[in-house]
Amino acid sequence: MTEEFKLEYGQKILENTTRLLSRSKDTTYADYWNLALAHCLLSEDIAKVEALLLKSKAKNNVKFQGLIDDSSRYYGSIEKLPFHEMLGKKFIDLMETKVTPDKAEIGQNVTDSHIPAKQLNIDLKETIKTLSAKDQKYRSLSNFLQDQTLIEKQRTLDDANSEALYKICKKHGYPGISLVGSKFASNAAVIMTHTNKLEVFSTLFPYALKAYQNEDLSENIFILLVDRYHWRMDGKQIFGTQPGVPFYEENQIKEFKKRYLIDYQVK
Repeated sequence: MTEEFKLEYGQKILENTTRLLSRSKDTTYADYWNLALAHCLLSEDIAKVEALLLKSKAKNNVKFQGLIDDSSRYYGSIEKLPFHEMLGKKFIDLMETKVTPDKAEIGQNVTDSHIPAKQLNIDLKETIKTLSAKDQKYRSLSNFLQDQTLIEKQRTLDDANSEALYKICKKHGYPGISLVGSKFASNAAVIMTHTNKLEVFSTLFPYALKAYQNEDLSENIFILLVDRYHWRMDGKQIFGTQPGVPFYEENQIKEFKKRYLIDYQVK
């Protein structure tokens, strides 16, 4: 990654995350991660980067670890991550640091009081929780990236999860806020990002797009899904959620934002 690309990448992430936060009621683990990455790439204050990473971890430790695993897979190892390049052993120590879980992680800040109880599909919520557990069964292990057997076992589970998710979407639509509640609305999107076959991903993606357009899926999760989808298709991204992936040209980014984002569509 050249210095020029680092600066462009960092600025794009900071721009998109700041925009998201201006429209959001809460700061998620992904937001803190993205802010930390932006400041890291822009070579800003080390203490600020460390503080943001700890906030991301406190928001959701499991998903924080998932971000590290996905990033490590892309870069080739933990040692090649921008955070490790900046912080060195401090980054490894930070990953092992125990943090007090944020209330949002244990559900105390996540309420669905605006959704009638009878509208939530409790059985579907339990199914999504089961699929999410399978999604992390081997992926959450510390030696996952170094063990090809574990990787293959996880791929098999991912294929089964993708098939199950397609059946759910075909029957119910995307399992978003109105069906499974705010706390679990992002789970299907995370499962979707781990779909092995692009044609299956392409079949699932429109369900998530419709959910976002109906405000049934948060924008910060949706743009992560969009970037992962375009990375798989073209090897490029729009919003800066995928570590080290090149961006489309600026005029293409504007067109994609008009296509996908609600506030760009109404301008």
